[in-house]
Amino acid sequence: MERNTDTIIARATPLGQGGVGIIRISGNKVFNVIKHTLKLTYIKPRYAHYLSFFYKNKIIDKGIVLLFLKPYSFTGEDVLELQCHGGPILLDLLINDIVNISGIRIANPGEFSERAFLNKKIDLTQAEAITDIISANSKAAVFAAMNLMHGKFSKLLKIFSINLINLRTEIESFLEFEYEINFSIFCKNILRKLDKLLDNLMHIMEYVKNGIRIREGIKITLIGPPNSGKSSLMNLITNKDISIITDIPGTTRDILHENIYINSVPIEIIDTAGIRKTNNKIESIGIKKTFEIIKKSNYLFLIIEDKMSEKNLLKIINNDIKKYIKNIPIIVIRNKIDVTNSVPELIKNKDFTTIKLSVKTKKGILILMNFIRNNILYTNNNEDQFTARERHINTLNNIYLLLKEAKKEFLDIKLIELLSETLRLVQKELDLLTGKFTSKDLLKSIFSNFCIGK
Repeated sequence: MERNTDTIIARATPLGQGGVGIIRISGNKVFNVIKHTLKLTYIKPRYAHYLSFFYKNKIIDKGIVLLFLKPYSFTGEDVLELQCHGGPILLDLLINDIVNISGIRIANPGEFSERAFLNKKIDLTQAEAITDIISANSKAAVFAAMNLMHGKFSKLLKIFSINLINLRTEIESFLEFEYEINFSIFCKNILRKLDKLLDNLMHIMEYVKNGIRIREGIKITLIGPPNSGKSSLMNLITNKDISIITDIPGTTRDILHENIYINSVPIEIIDTAGIRKTNNKIESIGIKKTFEIIKKSNYLFLIIEDKMSEKNLLKIINNDIKKYIKNIPIIVIRNKIDVTNSVPELIKNKDFTTIKLSVKTKKGILILMNFIRNNILYTNNNEDQFTARERHINTLNNIYLLLKEAKKEFLDIKLIELLSETLRLVQKELDLLTGKFTSKDLLKSIFSNFCIGK
């Protein structure tokens, strides 16, 4: 990406009044600012100075000044921070006065972080962590974002990259020098290393999926026939009277959302219109919205009455749900066990999990909540978990498909040249994650979402 040599300036604190306002300057004109605004020729780096700020040769404020010389700064350039009182007029006067210095301009959104990336102070995943820290909506998200910033994800990718490079080196050496070797043993060794790469990748992908859940929260949508207990379960889980409860089918006609926190992870519970055939236009609109929401969910809770037969249950799943969605886990909630005199329990089979409970008596609710904690919340519940985003999982999915295809082709035709080319494409995809190979459009998209002062 094209480097910009301008010195940039922006306020690093939010707009509005505050006790303290911070102005950040980065670039080779920092000492011009020291001379212009502080009326000094030099200040000691990495030391807090209490100094006067000048505006048109008049003292306008006093505050703390910090100087960080390259490369020992966030951006990798000379950086100056002015900490003054947080009045917006005061900050604007200082900034507008400083940009009159030749070679200094207002920073673009995310440009400080972009320069840190371009100067190899951080990789692309660490740059993304900055926005995750700022926008974190839970305690778990804060710590996970800090783990991303500290390179937890980068370290996993580095280990994977080293193993990939070693495999590519071994293959390229074989192609280049064609040294004498038992080809059968060579192929077995290559396949073993491919399997190791795939196992390593699956481990990383699990972390990333959990990281997306922490960053974005988990969407659980309640679906099912009318009067099965969706709204009652919504009220019970959220501990609020959100959904209207009646015996009249089709009472819930709009989508109701409520956010809760379990183990500091945000969960969005969504109550939807009962799925059934109806001639009511308003209810039909609600059912249409239900299927739109379903496609964006992480999990589906299909609430039915316990008396429903397995045959009718499978009919709902196969005919009313699975033809509209793919790859979204379905948890069947058999409600009203107080009517059927059943016991609360959790039943697992290869297609879905069933939880038997009674919303009315609250029997089995503990089983449901423990299932959410142990199976729906992120499973890598440890100090190394980091935040992640769809860009990460999409790229890793591409890598996974490339590796699976490479293994299949190698098993079929044992063509080393084809495997070598596929692994080169894997390396290219991997470099997209950290930014070693990144298109200008991708960088622009990522950093444009940052705050101006970051």
